[in-house]
Amino acid sequence: MNESRMRRAASLTVAVCTIVVSCVSVIPMRKGAQLTASWWTPVSVAAVVVAAVLLFAAVLLFAGALWGGTSSGRAEQRIGVVRATIVLLAAVDVVMLILWFPAWSGAVSDVGGSPPIWMANNVALPALALATVFPVWWSLAYALGGLALLAAVQQRIGFGGQGWDAYLNQAMTFGMLAVFLTMLGTAMHMARNVDRSRGAVLAETVETATAAARGAERRRMDAVVRDRVIGVLRDITPGRPDGRRRAEAKIAMDELDGIVADAPARHRTSVADAVVRLRESAIAFGDDVLVAVDAADDAVDLPDDVVDILGDALNEAVGNAVAHAGPNASTAVVGHIAAEGIRVRIVDDGCGFDLAAIAPDRSGIAVGITGRLAGLSGGRSDIRTSPSDGTMVSLEWVRS
Repeated sequence: MNESRMRRAASLTVAVCTIVVSCVSVIPMRKGAQLTASWWTPVSVAAVVVAAVLLFAAVLLFAGALWGGTSSGRAEQRIGVVRATIVLLAAVDVVMLILWFPAWSGAVSDVGGSPPIWMANNVALPALALATVFPVWWSLAYALGGLALLAAVQQRIGFGGQGWDAYLNQAMTFGMLAVFLTMLGTAMHMARNVDRSRGAVLAETVETATAAARGAERRRMDAVVRDRVIGVLRDITPGRPDGRRRAEAKIAMDELDGIVADAPARHRTSVADAVVRLRESAIAFGDDVLVAVDAADDAVDLPDDVVDILGDALNEAVGNAVAHAGPNASTAVVGHIAAEGIRVRIVDDGCGFDLAAIAPDRSGIAVGITGRLAGLSGGRSDIRTSPSDGTMVSLEWVRS
């Protein structure tokens, strides 16, 4: 998460910089040791370095929590450990500056420039890490207190406690640091909002994907029931079913179970086979349906799924015509296969209907015809009808 990344980066940076600064501040340590009791410099260096090492180790050990890799309760506990080590480092800096006063010998440095106090370069660093785990005013309060203590130390070392030179210098330092801390606090606030929004978006995405998957499965089941199960039930006759009926029933059951995809499938269908399959789809409801399906001389093999989808949609359209056009209506199917694609039209002179009055989720049209062609790349369907004026269903596939 964004908040966790920023917290981790800030904590590691503060820990590493504190250790490095402590290691390279040899000259200020030597000069400052001449002005304090012998114990203060080694004790302060050891305490600050140990606290920084503990912060570094805590971040590395609990990196999974900071990156959001554990459960929320467990992560909060581990982040609490990191937060405690940040507070420890800040407290050590403040305590060691306070202990400087009883350790001070009272002497004033005769070295020009900045008064020799080795902690001057790292006392403000914990404020950066504090701003990532607490409200920004916590880090501002620490920075103000820490720099004020540092100014008091420097004023005594350099000027014997007289004047305001060190205080003015640290006031400018605090002003620049306050701007950065405020920006960091704002950035952390934005990161928290982004993380919350991200969680909501992910939850909504999962919910949408689940609904889409359920809808797709429902449409698949509708198509299987209409194309396979009803077809098998329609052909049932008294007596023992032959082998072909048994095979069709098994295919229907396999499609209901969703395991047909495991079966080997043909990728291409010859033009001759495509003509036969389309004719069989048209005459499945009886010999009363007039069928004329042909192919141009330049026609080439077709994708197997295209022939399947067009055949199923053709079967659905013919079934609708036979069932609803009326007892005296005639139905005809005209199809043509060419190099550019396929066009099939199903026409009846029956009673027709008002297409606008049909419910949009009516499976016979929405799933069986328009839904199938809409899901086929290059596919298109068109239904033209009106009451007492017959119906024409056009199915097309254009080769890309």
